[in-house]
Amino acid sequence: MRDSEIPVDARNDSVMASRSEVLWMLDWAANAFAETKIPHDKTFLSTTYPFSFIYDGHSSSRLLKSWKYASETQEKADRIEKLVTWKDPVTGLKVSATITAYKHYPAVDWILHFENEGSHDTPIIEDIQALDITLHPDNLGAPAVLHQIKGDTEKEDAFLPFDTALAPGDHFCIAPAGGKSSSGAFPFFNFQYGRRGIITAIGWTGQWAASFNHIDSDALQIKAGMERTHLRLHPGERIRSPRILIMAWNNDLYTAHNRFRRLMLFNYLPKPNGRPTRIPVALQCFDRYSLRPDWASESGQMKAARVADELGCDTLWLDAAWFPGDFPSGVGNWFAKPDAFPRGLKPVSDLCHDLGLQFMLWFEPERADSNSSIAKEHPEFLYPRTTVEFGGTSHLVNLGDPNTRFFMTDLLSKCIHDYGIDIYRLDFNISPLRFWRENDEPDRQGMSEIRHIEGLYAMWDDLLAHHPGLLIDNVAGGGRRIDLETCMRSIPMWRSDTACGTNPPDWNQTQSYGLSLYIPLHSIAFWSPDAYECRSTATVGVICQLDYLKEGFPMDEAEASIDEAKENQKYWYGDFYPLTPASAAMDKFIAYQFHRPDLNEGMILAFRRCECTADNLVVKAQGLSAECIFQVEIIDDNRNKIEKTLTGRQLMSGLGLHFDRKPGSLLVRYKRIIPRGNLA
Repeated sequence: MRDSEIPVDARNDSVMASRSEVLWMLDWAANAFAETKIPHDKTFLSTTYPFSFIYDGHSSSRLLKSWKYASETQEKADRIEKLVTWKDPVTGLKVSATITAYKHYPAVDWILHFENEGSHDTPIIEDIQALDITLHPDNLGAPAVLHQIKGDTEKEDAFLPFDTALAPGDHFCIAPAGGKSSSGAFPFFNFQYGRRGIITAIGWTGQWAASFNHIDSDALQIKAGMERTHLRLHPGERIRSPRILIMAWNNDLYTAHNRFRRLMLFNYLPKPNGRPTRIPVALQCFDRYSLRPDWASESGQMKAARVADELGCDTLWLDAAWFPGDFPSGVGNWFAKPDAFPRGLKPVSDLCHDLGLQFMLWFEPERADSNSSIAKEHPEFLYPRTTVEFGGTSHLVNLGDPNTRFFMTDLLSKCIHDYGIDIYRLDFNISPLRFWRENDEPDRQGMSEIRHIEGLYAMWDDLLAHHPGLLIDNVAGGGRRIDLETCMRSIPMWRSDTACGTNPPDWNQTQSYGLSLYIPLHSIAFWSPDAYECRSTATVGVICQLDYLKEGFPMDEAEASIDEAKENQKYWYGDFYPLTPASAAMDKFIAYQFHRPDLNEGMILAFRRCECTADNLVVKAQGLSAECIFQVEIIDDNRNKIEKTLTGRQLMSGLGLHFDRKPGSLLVRYKRIIPRGNLA
């Protein structure tokens, strides 16, 4: 994939919102954060304050009306940025909202800050809800449905889409497990009320919670924030809330999801060279070869680099096998094994760079084993309790302490420089919530979590600032910390630890389906060069856990699978359309489409799972121009091709696919052609 094949911005087409939809949201944002609310008839989205908290036993909706208000606005080409503050004249508590309203999307983003500008501790601030909105349907009694996907479960249902209907009087909550933002629950969801809806993203890499209260047939309240806040601020202290992003939509569910994908791709995900990130095509064999002493060594990794180059990869990925003590007992020893890498890791990265490869290296800086150098030399950096996970006794490193964070940032920055690292892989394999909560005082509940998350973001931001072009891979025992804030700084290149073994590739199909509704860029590893497995797994990134040291390894087949996946990379930057229902069942078909309207081309990936008794599937392509003529190729698992010339109307009316094996896959690529004599 050439850089020129990565889009720069969204195409101005029917997926994008109308001017009236954008203006409606801009007006809503101006009114929702205004000092004086403009009276409105009942509208879809309430115009009261879109957040709430309790201060000294009183609700913010009552208090803010009497506090001192100030507002500053800065207008930019594609957005309006606003800082709004409210200050309590009695205690000196200042509440700030930093707001971004977009000019091309019906979307608004905000963060709250709370600062004690008084001379004494504040009264208790509690139940901080960064999001608190009420929706009203256009038609009384319209159905209310929450569309969501599961978080990472490390099972067959990881990121599986599912819907929950809410009847009047229903109330329920969702939250992740253990303080990791996408562990079991996912901080992106789409609430549909009749034919309108709100897509919401939460940016908080800790323990968030969201609640949905269908008050009656005419109102539904959505709240989201940290799961627990009950704290007072000392003089001069300042804390932040989760980031909230909402995007309003109407009429078509999947048009809304594609609009949101574009919003994420071009306004939130990293763009190191002015374009969305190019995800690696990497050779990564830690889970296959980590116990082989000849592999986790300078000579072993140099051989791996040459194999990566031969396969057509662009990255060598060295995971948790390079430091003394190995994984997990060596976590906290952030220096190369002197016996296996006597010259450090620079010779390996130098060879990678000579071959035109990137070098990617694994770290877990928020955890330290009890026997590690960090734990022994700097016990003051650690929370006092320990936990036994992954076979080792581990501490949580306290990034909420500035001295700890500065030390860890400097250490990581030195490793990145000295070892020639291009991609910094950040893992996190323990659950932090119990550490945070046991460290909190009764009148400071939530403070340890807040400070740790603030420190985490500051560390990432510092590393990105100190190393221009650095790419961060966000992993946390799999895809357990995927949220809006981490997406702004990193890419989940290992979206689930299901890839740590030879689990059914069908699980990867479900993960691609679910995540692609919200997150355009993500990847996971495949273990076999088999076409079915590679197509089930390869996304915009291609991660290979291939058995290249095995005698007779089918190098030609592996190269063919990687070449095919690389040809498909560009399509993942496009619009996503589910063509079958989402399912983890082994007796189903699953199919989905990626369409690049800017290129007038795309692909369909269709899979017949191992227990599916049918052998024919009809798929209806989406997003095409009916009158355009497309060259279509249908490629089976043996890479035999059937070529057809079809109109957009024919592709959208239904393309019949025949599978001659199970499990089996078909790759359909289509590209607009210009008939001879027609240059239009």
